[in-house]
Amino acid sequence: MDKKRIFLDYAASTPVSKRALEAYINATKFFANPQALHTEGLEAARVRDDARAKIAKCLEVKSNELIFTSGGTEANNLAVIGHLNYLEENGTDLNDVHVVVSSIEHPSVTDIFQPQIKRGLKITSVEPDEHGQIRAESVRDAIEENTVLVSIALVNSEIGVVQPIHAISKILKEKNILLHIDACQGMYQSLIPKGLGVDLMSLDSGKMYGPRGVGVLYIAKDVKISPVLRGGSQENGLRPGTENVALYAGFAEAFEECKEFKDSEGDRLNLIREDLIKKLTERIEGVIINGDSKKQTPHILNISIPKIDSEYVSMFLDQRGLSLTTKSACLEREEKTYSHVVKALGGEVWRSKNTLRLSFGRDTNGDQVDLIVEKIVEAVNTYQNFGK
Repeated sequence: MDKKRIFLDYAASTPVSKRALEAYINATKFFANPQALHTEGLEAARVRDDARAKIAKCLEVKSNELIFTSGGTEANNLAVIGHLNYLEENGTDLNDVHVVVSSIEHPSVTDIFQPQIKRGLKITSVEPDEHGQIRAESVRDAIEENTVLVSIALVNSEIGVVQPIHAISKILKEKNILLHIDACQGMYQSLIPKGLGVDLMSLDSGKMYGPRGVGVLYIAKDVKISPVLRGGSQENGLRPGTENVALYAGFAEAFEECKEFKDSEGDRLNLIREDLIKKLTERIEGVIINGDSKKQTPHILNISIPKIDSEYVSMFLDQRGLSLTTKSACLEREEKTYSHVVKALGGEVWRSKNTLRLSFGRDTNGDQVDLIVEKIVEAVNTYQNFGK
């Protein structure tokens, strides 16, 4: 990474750590197809199985409860569509199925449901409170007699609010309803599925200092899903295609490293986040912190600034060595000019249009805070004073 620039978009993508890169490179020599029965194939299969076992140990689950995917998006699709496919294949009419999802999910979850709604699926979208929290009571009130699945992100990717998954899970367990969580932004939270009480959990290596293009879906042993793709028996028949064991090895190493430094790194980033909040609110009149929940990931800060154009400000900052976004990177190039997440929090219209998301990582340090603030203030003043 260019040391002259300050990268503040770790929620979109993290650099590959040295340990993860070494594990990936070392595993590339095991190039054979892990499904083959010859010596080279068996060696590749061992690397694959060792990687799965390492991730399973971090999650405190069994290896056969993990399916490797190409990332968080595929894991989300496999969880949701896979379960709906299973129900249909076993005689359930989609017109008789109901699911609950929060209104502030990542598009890799919300967009999954659109084709299914056209086919008859009923869906209830739960709104957050003004702090960005999806209350367990709101989920309970959205449940119907034919609800089969609830999908809520552990950590919101835009505003960083940590959702009360365990409280939601307790309600769903009583009603025998499955809970899927997108945990791709959750590296600073507890990621123990059984402790959280979840049935399906998606993870992405590219958000955890591992190589991009690999993720994991946790599937509790009693949960039934069918494949979304066809053409092979790999991954318990749920994800066909020749396995990329080098990616798996890199992800496993990155995951283990993240778990080792979760608490210390989380504490360090939280201090940086709090310092930025203090100094930005002192220097910029009317700035709003989006997602001011007490339960907050330390690596995401989302703000709204009155009387600016957020795209102008972000491009101004990019030209001056500061990399950040206006919303989730998966939405950044869409024509929609507002953040659907911030819009759901309420308030004046400008709030959802004038957002900036700063997200922090291992190369972010406290010495950069004053410079970050100065550059943002300069960008805001330049825009607000333009033409005067």
